[in-house]
Amino acid sequence: MHELSDLDRRIVAALQLDGRSSWSEVARLAGTTESTASRRGGRLLEDGTVRVIGVADPLICGLGQPVLVQLGCAPGSVRKVIDVLAARPDTRFLTLSTGTWDVITEIIVPSQRQLTSALVDDLGALPGVHSSSSALITKTFTMRHDWSRRLLGDAVQRPPVRPSPPARITLDENDQHLLAALADDGRRPYRDVAKHLTLGETGVRRRVERLVAARALVFSTLVTPAALGFHVELLAWLKVDLGRLDEIAHLLAGRPEVRYVSATAGSADLVCEVILPDASDIYAFTTRVLGALPGVRSVDIGLELENHKRAYRPFHLAE
Repeated sequence: MHELSDLDRRIVAALQLDGRSSWSEVARLAGTTESTASRRGGRLLEDGTVRVIGVADPLICGLGQPVLVQLGCAPGSVRKVIDVLAARPDTRFLTLSTGTWDVITEIIVPSQRQLTSALVDDLGALPGVHSSSSALITKTFTMRHDWSRRLLGDAVQRPPVRPSPPARITLDENDQHLLAALADDGRRPYRDVAKHLTLGETGVRRRVERLVAARALVFSTLVTPAALGFHVELLAWLKVDLGRLDEIAHLLAGRPEVRYVSATAGSADLVCEVILPDASDIYAFTTRVLGALPGVRSVDIGLELENHKRAYRPFHLAE
């Protein structure tokens, strides 16, 4: 993947702030004209360099329990394991990693009853898998879809982390249809979505706004970080003093280079994902950021070598 021009990067960064932004708003943030933003941004969307998708939050929508799974694989079997996991509809995150584990994945398990089957009968029984570890995600502090906002300069500040967890909502058939319709194309016109519903375009807009306000739906702009000049993605597992877990999590969540922070019930207390420009930045992050956090007992780092999945589709449009 070749790196984009500076202007293209800013256009993508503006879309990452809000995947449904108008081209006039994208142009304002990127420092260009509306016609240029529309032409360049439209080209990036059409050729697949950038994708905007609607992502349903499984916990808020009551779709299941996120579980982080780490797999050790026999030599030569990693690619086959990756292919099987990528094809699973319940896989939300999947990466090939350095460090203790070869494959890191997050799956959405519908119920605790099905947890044993998923971990033991499915993932644990994959040919080539010789060891595994799993952890329930008990609280997500941040899952940023706007990690490139720093490309837009200091004028665009990162919003504060909202500490209070959102309430779970109940989805009706219209909500499920909206989530299915926006899963592949988050910029799909509301009038197009409304053709298959009885709500009308205004009703669809209001439904979407309600889901976004409840944090049940997020519009994520997907792009390979290297195309924007960020060549390092890593995962950090932290063991911490539990009395300071909230404090540490919020300090991490406020960092511009941190994309994701969750508390886990497993071998680590916190897991975070970090995006950095170059490998030379890893040392500074581990020593000056992680090393300065109060109450951190140990840190395990894994470099994401290849990312294969960052979303899943709980609902599908009827044929």
